[in-house]
Amino acid sequence: MEGVYRHDQHWEVAGKLARREGEVRYGRGSGPWFDSATDFAALQLRYEVVYAWHALAEYRWLDVQAGGTRQGWLVGLDRDIGKNFRIGAGYNFTEFSDDLTDFDYDHEGWFLNMVGMY
Repeated sequence: MEGVYRHDQHWEVAGKLARREGEVRYGRGSGPWFDSATDFAALQLRYEVVYAWHALAEYRWLDVQAGGTRQGWLVGLDRDIGKNFRIGAGYNFTEFSDDLTDFDYDHEGWFLNMVGMY
Protein backbone atom coordinates (compact mmCIF):
# COMPACT_ATOMS: atom_id res chain seq x y z
CA MET A 1 0.00 0.00 0.00
CA GLU A 2 1.37 3.42 -0.86
CA GLY A 3 -0.02 6.91 -0.52
CA VAL A 4 1.23 10.33 -1.59
CA TYR A 5 0.13 13.70 -0.22
CA ARG A 6 1.13 16.86 -2.08
CA HIS A 7 1.17 19.63 0.50
CA ASP A 8 1.86 22.43 -1.97
CA GLN A 9 3.77 23.08 -5.19
CA HIS A 10 7.11 22.21 -3.55
CA TRP A 11 6.48 19.52 -0.90
CA GLU A 12 5.27 15.91 -1.17
CA VAL A 13 5.06 13.31 1.58
CA ALA A 14 4.66 9.62 0.81
CA GLY A 15 4.27 6.50 2.90
CA LYS A 16 4.63 2.84 2.00
CA LEU A 17 3.52 -0.25 3.93
CA ALA A 18 3.91 -3.87 2.86
CA ARG A 19 3.63 -7.30 4.47
CA ARG A 20 4.50 -10.74 3.16
CA GLU A 21 3.51 -13.99 4.89
CA GLY A 22 5.49 -17.15 4.30
CA GLU A 23 7.92 -19.80 5.40
CA VAL A 24 11.39 -20.70 4.18
CA ARG A 25 13.85 -23.48 4.79
CA TYR A 26 17.58 -23.24 4.40
CA GLY A 27 18.13 -26.69 2.88
CA ARG A 28 16.90 -27.27 -0.66
CA GLY A 29 13.96 -29.65 -0.30
CA SER A 30 14.88 -30.64 3.25
CA GLY A 31 15.28 -29.26 6.73
CA PRO A 32 12.97 -27.44 9.10
CA TRP A 33 10.72 -24.57 8.00
CA PHE A 34 11.15 -21.09 9.51
CA ASP A 35 8.61 -18.27 9.65
CA SER A 36 9.72 -15.61 7.16
CA ALA A 37 6.86 -13.12 7.54
CA THR A 38 8.21 -9.74 6.53
CA ASP A 39 7.07 -6.17 7.17
CA PHE A 40 8.32 -3.12 5.26
CA ALA A 41 7.61 0.54 5.89
CA ALA A 42 8.99 3.74 4.38
CA LEU A 43 8.37 7.44 4.83
CA GLN A 44 9.45 9.69 1.96
CA LEU A 45 9.84 13.46 1.78
CA ARG A 46 10.24 15.09 -1.64
CA TYR A 47 11.01 18.77 -2.32
CA GLU A 48 10.94 20.59 -5.67
CA VAL A 49 14.36 22.24 -5.68
CA VAL A 50 13.92 24.16 -8.93
CA TYR A 51 11.43 23.81 -11.77
CA ALA A 52 10.96 20.07 -12.55
CA TRP A 53 13.85 18.93 -10.29
CA HIS A 54 13.00 17.10 -7.05
CA ALA A 55 15.21 16.02 -4.14
CA LEU A 56 14.01 13.12 -2.01
CA ALA A 57 14.91 11.47 1.26
CA GLU A 58 13.33 8.21 2.40
CA TYR A 59 13.61 6.44 5.74
CA ARG A 60 13.14 2.66 5.33
CA TRP A 61 12.45 -0.11 7.83
CA LEU A 62 12.42 -3.88 7.26
CA ASP A 63 11.48 -6.53 9.83
CA VAL A 64 11.89 -10.22 8.98
CA GLN A 65 10.27 -12.52 11.55
CA ALA A 66 13.22 -14.90 11.86
CA GLY A 67 15.84 -12.53 10.44
CA GLY A 68 15.84 -9.37 12.52
CA THR A 69 15.19 -5.71 11.84
CA ARG A 70 17.10 -3.41 9.49
CA GLN A 71 16.62 0.28 8.78
CA GLY A 72 18.26 3.17 7.00
CA TRP A 73 18.07 5.96 4.44
CA LEU A 74 17.74 6.39 0.70
CA VAL A 75 18.31 9.72 -1.13
CA GLY A 76 17.80 10.77 -4.72
CA LEU A 77 17.29 13.46 -7.33
CA ASP A 78 14.51 13.27 -9.98
CA ARG A 79 13.43 15.32 -12.97
CA ASP A 80 9.96 15.56 -14.48
CA ILE A 81 10.00 14.72 -18.19
CA GLY A 82 6.64 15.98 -19.39
CA LYS A 83 3.46 15.84 -17.32
CA ASN A 84 3.32 12.06 -16.78
CA PHE A 85 6.89 10.80 -16.44
CA ARG A 86 9.69 11.28 -13.89
CA ILE A 87 13.25 9.89 -14.05
CA GLY A 88 16.01 10.10 -11.50
CA ALA A 89 18.89 8.48 -9.69
CA GLY A 90 19.89 8.06 -6.10
CA TYR A 91 21.78 6.11 -3.49
CA ASN A 92 20.36 3.44 -1.17
CA PHE A 93 22.30 3.45 2.12
CA THR A 94 20.45 0.34 3.35
CA GLU A 95 21.38 -3.22 2.44
CA PHE A 96 17.82 -4.32 1.69
CA SER A 97 15.29 -3.94 -1.10
CA ASP A 98 11.57 -3.17 -0.95
CA ASP A 99 11.09 -6.41 -2.92
CA LEU A 100 9.95 -8.60 -0.03
CA THR A 101 10.82 -11.83 -1.87
CA ASP A 102 14.52 -10.89 -2.10
CA PHE A 103 16.43 -12.15 0.94
CA ASP A 104 19.85 -10.99 -0.28
CA TYR A 105 21.11 -8.07 1.73
CA ASP A 106 23.27 -6.67 -1.05
CA HIS A 107 21.23 -3.71 -2.29
CA GLU A 108 23.30 -0.82 -0.99
CA GLY A 109 24.34 1.45 -3.82
CA TRP A 110 23.18 3.52 -6.78
CA PHE A 111 19.77 3.10 -8.40
CA LEU A 112 17.78 4.42 -11.37
CA ASN A 113 14.18 5.47 -10.69
CA MET A 114 11.46 5.83 -13.36
CA VAL A 115 7.88 6.75 -12.50
CA GLY A 116 4.89 7.03 -14.81
CA MET A 117 1.73 8.85 -13.67
CA TYR A 118 -1.76 8.99 -15.09
